[in-house]
Amino acid sequence: MSLKTNPYSYINILILGAAVFLITLLADMVLNLPVSTLTIVFLLLLLYVCVNNGVLMSKEGFRPIPSLIYVITAMYILDSYFLWFGTEILPAAILPFYRVIRPFIRYMECTVIAIWIMGYAVLRIKPVYDKDYIIILGCSISKNGLLRPLIKKRVNRAIHFVWEQEIENEKTAYYVPSGGKGDDEPLSEGSAMELYLLSHGAEDFEVFPEKKSRNTEENLKFSKKIIKDLKPDAKIAVVTSDFHVLRSGMLAKNEGMEVQVIGSESKWYFWPGAFFRETIAILYMYRKVHIAALLICLALGFCINH
Repeated sequence: MSLKTNPYSYINILILGAAVFLITLLADMVLNLPVSTLTIVFLLLLLYVCVNNGVLMSKEGFRPIPSLIYVITAMYILDSYFLWFGTEILPAAILPFYRVIRPFIRYMECTVIAIWIMGYAVLRIKPVYDKDYIIILGCSISKNGLLRPLIKKRVNRAIHFVWEQEIENEKTAYYVPSGGKGDDEPLSEGSAMELYLLSHGAEDFEVFPEKKSRNTEENLKFSKKIIKDLKPDAKIAVVTSDFHVLRSGMLAKNEGMEVQVIGSESKWYFWPGAFFRETIAILYMYRKVHIAALLICLALGFCINH
């Protein structure tokens, strides 16, 4: 995928979603299955996340938020059953609702599948070694101020990128570790990452910590200001966890930033559940688009059924 067209644009999701719909519609015509191919693909995606969540909880203990995927999957199976097989046992009063809402359910299935395809695609983009600054997005640190494994992997990936760039074209990049201080943290995440960078070979003049942000959006906004004051035309990379790359890129685009987002590796069984939560966050980011789609689908469904 080329960086000439912004890979973090939501338009890509809409185009991919339309492609998913057309491909599965063609598969429906060829296979003549009792349910939509789209429903099968979406259910397989949910089951994939469920299996990985089971591995996650077996290794790291029960977690309330990841376990919600089982509730969502059960609800989807029940809803799909009524959509395709159980309409005759539904009360007559709600049958029109099911018939009218079906186009929107198809739209959401296509959108979620498109987000997952795009989430994988952006991870495959090869880094371009021409950067001036590397923003490192923070996440929680320990109560004694040390980096937890997730944030440590982000910082290590940034260090490796700078080394790779220096080897590739002898260009030095500077670090902008970004993150404020949480209520249960002894110092800001930006400061903790700064200390880690300095202890791993970085010089004082190479690190420009951002210490006030409370979320990814503020990470990017406040870091952008620091970099703009230093070099207005700087080329920027953002380093975060692999499951967080797509949404971070979308938020950077919303901030008017031209960046390349680089992912640090997370455990294979952690990524699917984490990216599922990212998917929900992306859907919420573009909720106005989905509300518009809902209104259109309701109108289409009403016209088709009347």
